[in-house]
Amino acid sequence: MTRRLKIISCCINFPTQNDPTKGLFVKRRLESVSRLADLRMLNPQPFFPVLRNRRDDAPLPDCIFSADIRRMFYLPGVAKQLDGWWLQRCLSRWLDSLPTDAVKDAIIDAHFGYPDGVGCYRVARERKLPLFITVRGLETELMNVPAIKSQMLESFEYARGIIAVSDSLKQTLVENGVPSEKIRVIANGVDGVIYSPGERAVARKKLGVDEDLKILVSVGNVQRRKGYDILLEAVESFRTMDRFLAVIIGGTSEASMMDFLRTRAKETGLEKKIWFLGAKTPDVVVDWLRAADTFVLPTRREGCCNAVLEALSTGTPVISTPAGDNTKFVTNGFNGFLVPHEDPASLNQAIKRSWTHDWNSDQIAASVRPYTWEGVAENVVAYFNECLFS
Repeated sequence: MTRRLKIISCCINFPTQNDPTKGLFVKRRLESVSRLADLRMLNPQPFFPVLRNRRDDAPLPDCIFSADIRRMFYLPGVAKQLDGWWLQRCLSRWLDSLPTDAVKDAIIDAHFGYPDGVGCYRVARERKLPLFITVRGLETELMNVPAIKSQMLESFEYARGIIAVSDSLKQTLVENGVPSEKIRVIANGVDGVIYSPGERAVARKKLGVDEDLKILVSVGNVQRRKGYDILLEAVESFRTMDRFLAVIIGGTSEASMMDFLRTRAKETGLEKKIWFLGAKTPDVVVDWLRAADTFVLPTRREGCCNAVLEALSTGTPVISTPAGDNTKFVTNGFNGFLVPHEDPASLNQAIKRSWTHDWNSDQIAASVRPYTWEGVAENVVAYFNECLFS
C-alpha cells in the first residue's frame, strides 16, 4: 500500500482575500489533492518597500487546506532573472518556520515553471527533497528569454516529474530539450457543480439584461494574448444592431490593453454595446455564461484554458482559436467553432453562424464532464506516487 504523500505546494498566482479570483484553477486542484494527501501551501506575495499601494493580504476563509502568505521581496519591472532567487529566499524562510515533521519526507510541488519552479528547485536541491513542477502556458514565452530559459531547464532536469496542462505545452518542453518521458499531460479540470447548465431566461432576469439580446461573453484576464483586440474588430459590424451585447469579464493585468480596448470601442461606436465588468467570482461568471448565446475568446496562446472548459460545462457553445488544447475540447458544429488566429473576419462569420446553429446544451456540457477537479487530483497524486516509488 502506497503511503499518504506529504506535499508542500508553492504558487505566486493564488486567490486571496484582496484578489479572490486570481489563480482559482490552482486552488481548485489543490483542494482536491488535499483530500488525497497531506498538503501545505505557500503563496509568496511580491513586495517592494517603496511601493505603498499593496495591502497586507490573507488567505480566503473557505480554503480547506493550510495556506500561508509571506511577503517576497523583488525588484518590480527589472532584473526578472532574479525572481527565482527571491522566491527561493521566501520559501526557505517559510520552511524554517514550520515544525521539522512538516518538512521531513515531503515533496515540493511548484506551480508554473518560473519563478515558482526555479525557486522551488533551489530549495528542493538544498534540502534534498523531491520536486514536481507544473507548467501552465507562461513558460512558452519565457523560453524566449535566455537568462530565464537556462534556469527553467536546470530545474526541469532536477525535477522528479513535470506536469504539462496541455499536449502543446509538453511539445514545447520537448522541443527545448526536456525528455518526453519526464512529462505527464494532465489537463485542468472544471467544477461541474458550479458550472452547470441553467435556464437562459432565468439567468438574464437575474442579471437584469433583456431576453431578446444577442449576447456573447468572454472570460479571461485583459491582456494582449487573449485576443480582445481581435474580438472588437470582429464585432465592429454589429454596432448598428439594436439587440447586441458583448460582455468581457476579467481583471486587468495590462492597463495599456484595457485603455486601448475602451478607446477603440468608443471610436467604433461600440461603447454602449461592450461591457467591461472586471474580475468576477464564479457565481457571477456562471450566470453570464448561462445568459450568453455564445462564449467567444480569440486567444493567441493557451495551455489548457479553464474559461473554455467552464463555458462548455454550462452548455454554452464556444468560439475560439486552435491555441493550446482547444482542439481537444472544441469540435466544430458540435459544441462550438474554431477559427484561425488573427482573423477577425472568420470570427465575425463564426459568431453569426452560432446564432442560427442548432445547439444542444446538454450534449455540450457532457463533452467536458470527464474533466473534473477530482479526476485531476487523482491523476496528479497517482503520477507523484509513480515517480517516487515505481
